Amino acid sequence: MVRSTWSPSCFRCISYLCLIIPVFGLAQQPGEHFLNARQGPYQARILDTGSTFGQENNGVWQLIDATNDGIPDLAYIKTRSTGTNSVEVHIASSSSGFQTRIFEDGTTFAEENDGTWLLVPSKNGALPDLVFIKTSNTPSGKVEVHIASGASGYRIRTQETPTAFVNENSGFWSLYDYDDDGILDLVYIKTQDTVTNRVEVYVASGASTYSEFILRAATTFPIDNNGFWFLAPYSAPGAADLVYIRDARTSTGQIEVYVHSKLSGYQRRIFQGGSAFAQETNGVWSLIDYNRDGILDLTYIKYLSTGTRTTEVHVAAG
Repeated sequence: MVRSTWSPSCFRCISYLCLIIPVFGLAQQPGEHFLNARQGPYQARILDTGSTFGQENNGVWQLIDATNDGIPDLAYIKTRSTGTNSVEVHIASSSSGFQTRIFEDGTTFAEENDGTWLLVPSKNGALPDLVFIKTSNTPSGKVEVHIASGASGYRIRTQETPTAFVNENSGFWSLYDYDDDGILDLVYIKTQDTVTNRVEVYVASGASTYSEFILRAATTFPIDNNGFWFLAPYSAPGAADLVYIRDARTSTGQIEVYVHSKLSGYQRRIFQGGSAFAQETNGVWSLIDYNRDGILDLTYIKYLSTGTRTTEVHVAAG
């Protein structure tokens, strides 16, 4: 474990040796050899459907299992222009083809957009917990993590804590179990204004209530903000590989997927390729195991300019 009082604001005062610096020509990592044989993922669409939701972009769209059936449901965290004057959670079930809403309600949070909203799996019930990673205008001057439980219908906050990070919003924030200890860690993928001129990954451990860094790494990715960055279990269950889905200015004219392995310290690219989707920026792209075959699929929640005039879900098999 890395124990440090370091924060991104003083990054420019620290030697590059404090980071894991990219090493080109790195040898293949154990457990990765099988990835080279995987050909042609994301070329076949297995789902293209509308939903019960109209086209809307007043919040955050996400696919997550909210019914414990193993299939991701369609969730919408509405953060502005709500009827309740609070952040609202709306969920449509996958079993209904996203036509039936199984949850719709306001929450303990007032409308706010000074950070990142997401749902994460709960240990106390089927409904996922609601997370707000507040990255600006915090009383503590630090990035803060606020969580309302799904078990309470998002009425009770189970965590409100400042973290090791100073306020910053130059990348992508999330909660993810990086060290595979069963506790979600705070992840920051910094995609601009980095000292190394590379995309950088920072992780503060959930076990320390986000007060201690366990990773500060520069990657071999150059700065790029034409898509979505996140960690995902691409190479194996429980892995925390770095994924970049590029949805604009691609060389192929298609949505492109890039993956760097955690085993290599994000120095080795284990996948890159195009997809069945033309490049498009009218929604949210992600990798999840939608069809439960153990391989991550490419998903697209399209919430603008849709053919059905509803928010649509599209999936290409991994």
